[in-house]
Amino acid sequence: MFEIQKYKKSNVKLSIRLPEDVHNTLKKIAKKEDMSYNNVLVSCIQFALDETDLEKYKDVNIDD
Repeated sequence: MFEIQKYKKSNVKLSIRLPEDVHNTLKKIAKKEDMSYNNVLVSCIQFALDETDLEKYKDVNIDD
């Protein structure tokens, strides 16, 4: 089940482009849940990763 978490160790800064409807939905969730936009976005990403079989990515070197 999806739950919004508070993330205090979010220390990587990046810039992304989102479809406007996704952005607006995330803003609504953040407002309703009284959470930061960042916490909602990170929670969504973490949930998606938790639901994904990441085994095929384990040998990928990200330093290339």
